[in-house]
Amino acid sequence: MLILMFCFGFSIQNINAQFRIIEVNPTTEQVKIKNFGSTTVDISAYRLCARFSYNALSNMTLLSGNLNLAPNAEVEVTVLFSNASVLTDASSDLGLYLPAGSFGDAANMVDFIQWGAGGIGRESQAVTNGFWTAGTFINIASPYEFTGSATDYGVGFWDTLLDVEDFDGITKFAITPNPASLNLNVTIPSHIENATIKVFDLLGKKVIERDISNLQTISINVSKWNTGIYIVKISSDDIIQTKRFIKQ
Repeated sequence: MLILMFCFGFSIQNINAQFRIIEVNPTTEQVKIKNFGSTTVDISAYRLCARFSYNALSNMTLLSGNLNLAPNAEVEVTVLFSNASVLTDASSDLGLYLPAGSFGDAANMVDFIQWGAGGIGRESQAVTNGFWTAGTFINIASPYEFTGSATDYGVGFWDTLLDVEDFDGITKFAITPNPASLNLNVTIPSHIENATIKVFDLLGKKVIERDISNLQTISINVSKWNTGIYIVKISSDDIIQTKRFIKQ
């Protein structure tokens, strides 16, 4: 009996772990989920929860795909919560949950992300599951795109889905070397003028801010910074671009 229970539990855990949130657009309230597993599963009763407001996927507007989610397939929905503003707020969280069970029980959480600030909603359950690091949050322009695999978790695997160069061909700034241990060199395209560079750690703390007007290259001494992932943000009147770099 014990062996059967163990095998059954292991099977259920594997099925749940195969579903990941891969895109979130807070502005349009659209969410995309992918099946990274090898089996087709009906996820219509699975639930999304943002800042303690929740609903089943079957009650949301289906934009593309099928809730009977096949291997490697994706499904996109427009979320519908009782509190209509929870996803569009500047800071929020979003969790994917099993069809039944308490939202306060970490065992029922399948995936989790948060942006704009740390400590939101069900962060503690995500930390318990190893899905997220306490206090960290996505601190780049939305919409957000998951860039990892089925077993990758945390803010370091999220990036901006669309940025300026995706729809108007504008060249982004470059950072070298990456990873960096001594100096980080940031090269600014000539079309970006009167801009500001800001660097944030994964807790959202601003590490440095400089004006880069009429400069093509700026060198930043990072030798005394803590190791980890940082977000570099370049902004001007009409452009916002972000990149990540690793401090070794």
